[in-house]
This record gives sequence, structure tokens and C-alpha cells, in this order.
Amino acid sequence: MKKIYLGIILIILISLTAIFLLFSPDPSTEKTLQYNSPQSPVNIVVTGDVMLGRGVGSVIKSNSNIFGDLKPIFKQSDLVVVNLESPFTYSSKNFKKTVPLKANPTYAHILKANNVNAVALANNHIMDYGPQGLTDTLKTLDKYNITHIGAGENLQDALQPAYFTINGKTVAIINFMDLTTFQEFSKSELPPATDNSPGFAPADWKLVKNSINTAKNHADIVIVFFHYGNEYSFTPTKYQTELSRECIDEGADIVVGSHPHVPQSIEYYKGKLIFYSLGNCVFDQKNPITKDSMVVQMQIVNGNTDVTVIPIHISNSSPKIMSNPHATKFLNRINSESNVKMNILNGKGKLSINI
Repeated sequence: MKKIYLGIILIILISLTAIFLLFSPDPSTEKTLQYNSPQSPVNIVVTGDVMLGRGVGSVIKSNSNIFGDLKPIFKQSDLVVVNLESPFTYSSKNFKKTVPLKANPTYAHILKANNVNAVALANNHIMDYGPQGLTDTLKTLDKYNITHIGAGENLQDALQPAYFTINGKTVAIINFMDLTTFQEFSKSELPPATDNSPGFAPADWKLVKNSINTAKNHADIVIVFFHYGNEYSFTPTKYQTELSRECIDEGADIVVGSHPHVPQSIEYYKGKLIFYSLGNCVFDQKNPITKDSMVVQMQIVNGNTDVTVIPIHISNSSPKIMSNPHATKFLNRINSESNVKMNILNGKGKLSINI
């Protein structure tokens, strides 16, 4: 009888051992799951020209949110970058005689309230009120803890990349203005920064190249933001394309442009993206062709970047997300002018690249 019991116990032990070996986790699988868990996404939004002066001020005073439909998108993003076309200053001494722009410094709180983290300043209006206008702008942005790039009290400051560490990834943004676009203005009206004087970062290739290399050494993702091209032209110039491609060749991941006030084509180049002009975002221009523009939204996860192009229509100086039929027509036009073919879904354009 004891032999029978021992045999039964032995069978049970063998069975339990087999079950344990069959269903216990493979150590190599556990290690893979542990070290390959998904990284938290990095969400970035970039817009075109934002101008908070002139007629836009009346809209702001009416208590309207000047960023309109974009506020929820901005709020959900880790980093929002806009091109600021109006210096924050009370100065009345305009150095540039043609269309000088400025904004009430108190309006800077609107940027902060809408989660705008950084502003690009290398443009043809930042020096409209001279060194005083620039100094006032920098102080105002610092007061609200808004990062500024592309202009400074000297060339070294203007060229300094802005770095943002988000969910374990470091993003660098550098910003320049192309002087060849504005040859009709004297340097006293549009002064680039020098070693000893304030101004914007000029798009001199040696300076651009050095800034890209500096940014690459300290960041995982490098975005170059240019102010270039011809106003109201839907087609990028040869200079725009050559300069932008050189940036990609040098190691930039994405190139974004502003200034034309209208959207231009998108180029897929060596696995990266160039947005030659996003057009306006907040502006009071009356010309109908300046009303339809786009905003770029990027989500970066484990080296993969999903890019969403959001078409906007500017009404009463504020961006409104286009209706699906309007957006589809707009995106089809951008597709026809570009070497990319966005997938169009629910009024949004979809693209993907690896970074």
C-alpha cells in the first residue's frame, strides 16, 4: 500500500513540475519586455506667423482668445513654437519705415496662457523699433518664461539653439532670417546681429552649419526654423530649396519656413521633411490668399515621427480649423504642389518619417 501511495505522490510531483515548467515565463522574454517598453511620446506643434499688434489688438481687447480653435491642440502639446512677427515694446521710434509692427507687452500673457513655449524672432519685423524694441521683447518674454530664439543682444546670443528635454528626448531649435529676401532694406532698418550689436541671426551658411552641428551634439532632434522666401508666392525659391536641403544634408531632422504669408509645398528629402512656408497663424491681413494656412503637429515615439498637417482658415485675425470639405480641397492642392503625398483623413494630412 505504501508503494502505491509513494507512486501516486511521485506522479503528482512530476505532473506539477511539468506544469510549472510549461507555464513559467521565459527569462529572455521578460528581459525583452522590460527593456523595450514604449517610450512616452514627444508632442510638438509649429505654426507660421503670429502678429499681435495693429488690428489684432482690437480682437484681443474684445476678450476673444486670439488662437481660436488651436488652444486645445496647444494645451495637449509638450512644445509649441510660433514665429513672432511683432516686437513687444512701448517705443514709438520705429527704425523701419515700411510697415513697422509692434505689440503691447502685456499681450505676451496670451502666449503663456495658450502654452506657447517658444517664439522664433529671426524675421523682418523684430528690429522694427531698433535695439530698444528688441531689448523690450526679450525682457517681456523672459518675464513670462517663454523661450526665444533667432535674435539677441549680440550674434552669439542670436545663434544660441534652444533645447527642450521632453520624456527623455532633447529637442533643439535654431532660427535664422534670410537676408537675400530683403535686399531693398538697409542694414539700419534690418540689422543682423554682430559680435557687438543686437539683431537677428542671419542665414549665412557658415553660421547655419555651425549651429546645426552644435545642436546635433546636444540633442536627439534638430529643427531649423527659417524666415525666407517671397511674400505671397506659393512656390519656394531656388535659394529656399538649396538652403533647406543643405540643412538636411548637415544633419537637421525637420526644416520649417515662414514669411510668405501663404502656404508653400512640402518636400520629402533624404527621409526628412521640409515645410517651405506654413503661412499665417494669427494676422490681420486682408488679402484673401493669406487666409488659408496650416499648422504642423509632430508626435515622436521611439524614433518614429507621425506628422499631422492641420489646415486652418483665419477669420477675424484668429485661426479656425477648416471644415472637412474645405480642408480636403486645401490638402489636395498642397499634395499636387509637393513631392509628398499626404494621406487625408477627417480633414487632416498624415505623414511619417524616422528621426
